Amino acid sequence: MTSFPLALDGIRVIDLSRVIAGPWCGALLGDLGADVIKVEDTGGGDESRTWPPHKDGEAAAYLLFNRNKRAMTLDLKTPEGVEVVKALVRGADVLLENFRTGTMESFGLGYEGLSEINPRLIYCSVSAFGRTGPRKDSPGYEALMQAFSGIMSITGEPGGQPVRAGVSFLDLSTGILCALGISTALLQRQRTGLGQRVDASLLETAVSLLAFHAEGYLLTGGVPRPLGSGHPSLSPYRNFRCTDGQWIFIAAANDRFWQKLAHALGRDDLAADPRFTANQGRVQHRAELEAILEETIAQREREPLLALLEKADVPATPVNTVDQVMNDPQTIERGIVQRAVHPRLGEIPVVGTPLKFSRMTPGVRRAAPLRGEHTDEILAECGYSSDRIQGLRARKVIV
Repeated sequence: MTSFPLALDGIRVIDLSRVIAGPWCGALLGDLGADVIKVEDTGGGDESRTWPPHKDGEAAAYLLFNRNKRAMTLDLKTPEGVEVVKALVRGADVLLENFRTGTMESFGLGYEGLSEINPRLIYCSVSAFGRTGPRKDSPGYEALMQAFSGIMSITGEPGGQPVRAGVSFLDLSTGILCALGISTALLQRQRTGLGQRVDASLLETAVSLLAFHAEGYLLTGGVPRPLGSGHPSLSPYRNFRCTDGQWIFIAAANDRFWQKLAHALGRDDLAADPRFTANQGRVQHRAELEAILEETIAQREREPLLALLEKADVPATPVNTVDQVMNDPQTIERGIVQRAVHPRLGEIPVVGTPLKFSRMTPGVRRAAPLRGEHTDEILAECGYSSDRIQGLRARKVIV
């Protein structure tokens, strides 16, 4: 079998970011072959190192979001630390940062200055609200942005309190979009020879992910409301509880599947009811229809019901717990979980690259580094002598 290089082989990324959005972007670029240098402060380092759960002192979050990276420590508040970043930038293709707006400029590391050093540099900034507008200086975290963006207002049960989604999907999606933006900027650089700034924000990610909810409001003025596990445009399309206390999600997403579901449940009367024949009617009469289905499904055990619906060609699935999906044969067959050797933990499992390609194999080649594990190695590559490196360490510019 022919071995093809990874798409980003030879690309060097300076990753000054921390926590999720920026590091996840860096990890994805690393999966695709980039040499990603993780720069952490000389104090506690990336705060995700402190997040439970831990395995022998190593945080799961840090291990996931910083695979395929080398690591160094650096005090950016010192002139010498700033000079190190500038030295790194001279040989870099991408710089990634998610400080509050204006912080990099206060260090003397803004885009304008660094692009003079390296006009080919792609400079990606991640913030809560973006680099312009009245809220540009405001801090923001995943849950705050779920609340501010309106996403929290449509998450949860009708009449209940607003609920944070269990996955940090705004951070993660912003990281994915940044990886897309950086890759696109690299393609454009091939044509122009010039780098550029990529400006990403959790707010714009959130509004884009509101998708048809936002577009529906813009077109009609209707304000979306929470529907639990349901869908505003489809019914029945939600969780139902079975008699054994387990949950099943049924997705009768069109009229054909609705007819199959009604017949499979032995409810030909519902299939023939003119209120429910078409999806628009089912949505209009959602409360009546779903109350009937709740009562009907509550009389059945989950596994026999799943088998019945599969035979009837009705889309349905168990509502799995995390352990169940991680051990599901489909997850295993797709190779989603990969293995890497960590310097302290030995071989560990790591959730891998969520894409497959026919002519390259991106993935986890290197476990997340220890804090400062490659500081000397990286500085030596920048031309720093051993004595100069030891001098920086003595002055606590590095640790």
